Amino acid sequence: MLHLSDLVKDKTLGLELVVAGHLDPRVTGAHSSEIHDPARWFEPGNIMLTTGMRFLTEVRPEAAARELVEALLRADIAALFFGIGLYFPSIPDSVRNSCLELGLPLVAVAPEVPFRHIESHVNRNAAVPGEYGIKRMLWLTNDLLESISSETPVKSLIGRVGTACRGTAVLYDDSGAIVESTGEGPTNLILSAIGKGSSPLDRISIGRWEVMYRSMVLRGRGYHLAIATRQGALLDDLGDVLLETTQRMLGAIEGISHFDTSRQRHENARLLTSLQDGIEVSRELRYWESLKPLGFKAFEPVRVVVATTLGEALLTPARVEALMDSAGRLDVPLLFAENGKTPEVPPGFHALLPESRAGGQWLEAAAPGLAIGLSEPFGSLAQVPEQFADAELAAGIARRRPAGDVGGPGCMVRMEQVDPASWLLARFKGPADRRRLTRFVQPLRQEKELVDTIQGYLALDQDVAKVAAWLYVHPNTVRYRVKKVGEILGGSLDEPGLIANLYLAYQEEILRIRARAAGA
Repeated sequence: MLHLSDLVKDKTLGLELVVAGHLDPRVTGAHSSEIHDPARWFEPGNIMLTTGMRFLTEVRPEAAARELVEALLRADIAALFFGIGLYFPSIPDSVRNSCLELGLPLVAVAPEVPFRHIESHVNRNAAVPGEYGIKRMLWLTNDLLESISSETPVKSLIGRVGTACRGTAVLYDDSGAIVESTGEGPTNLILSAIGKGSSPLDRISIGRWEVMYRSMVLRGRGYHLAIATRQGALLDDLGDVLLETTQRMLGAIEGISHFDTSRQRHENARLLTSLQDGIEVSRELRYWESLKPLGFKAFEPVRVVVATTLGEALLTPARVEALMDSAGRLDVPLLFAENGKTPEVPPGFHALLPESRAGGQWLEAAAPGLAIGLSEPFGSLAQVPEQFADAELAAGIARRRPAGDVGGPGCMVRMEQVDPASWLLARFKGPADRRRLTRFVQPLRQEKELVDTIQGYLALDQDVAKVAAWLYVHPNTVRYRVKKVGEILGGSLDEPGLIANLYLAYQEEILRIRARAAGA
């Protein structure tokens, strides 16, 4: 009989006993697994080997570790072997503590020791039941793990599944398009059968082909996985196992891809923050080198983008994914970072992108529901802080635009197109600035008819007839009110300075009236 202590004593296996457990269990086999809920695939006395990949994206690792250990104990697993050095430099505390508390033996496998070396040693020296041995030889976990390290992991995975079922494996997306496939099976007929809503637990016969499939959702997207073979007995034994294991592996690949994407986005956000904080001219070339892998070209014109949502809307994760996917499809180099909500500014994002036609298309696609401000094009990364300030001003102008104005809410405002009055008003920082501005028109506060008239007068190009029609009054009434406004403010509406001051005080109302008049 082979016991756990025999393995630990063998120095060639590179093992270290971390948690001894309550007994020295007998070992009947060893197999690696990274799928969730692996216990049901093991025989009593088996050793489970894992690299901990399941814990990479776990939000609650302690709960996940305890759930795994409890499942292994229920399945009478001899021990958990944890390979360190691939995903974790040491066994996570969550796994160690769960094994210690519940009494499951835990063994660390040295980074240089391949799992196949341990599996070969154990399975050569321990009795393996014949029926399980057949399934074990075809069980995908060990073989499919190697697909993760491929440059095209999904293609490699589907290829290995097709080999395992000795036929065809195909992955469709929810629209019916083939993501990856291998073999010569009737992929179009398989898709047609899936579309008819056949139960995944039923066998589908298509000519000489026996087919099984499973529908799944990975990060909000629907997929269909199907396997087809001319050897029906193989599906009897392994069809469910193949589909289950492949589904788990696809989830793992998607999780690792998402983890890598998240890491890259974190690095991009960190780089963008560094540029926004300001860099010395002497370090600019180094930062251009960091941007090259993203597709930027050194010293070619770029723009800063500041975007915020409108009203109480949130920038949802799905919206962020759509923005990133759109940039990828249009081949737009992008340095992107979300920014959180503050009392003054709603949530949104900051970005740096090249001045290009594709960049403009991406911005147009991104605009609905957002107020977007763009800096002027510039070619020196040392200018990023001041260009960010300009883009924030432009975004503030976009947020204040009324619903019917040209461009409307969610439009883009380019800083080079901003008029001086809008630029000046956008620089106001708070209520104190607004009070200083409106103090000039304070004498008119109790004269609503005069305020409505002067706002319409400035909005409608000082055209008395238009203003009269807008207010449903006689033109002479308009003239009288305009003259009275000048007298109250100590001047005349013929003076450019007085008109300028009134425009600054009433700009938002003037723009709103223009928008309503244009709509009418």
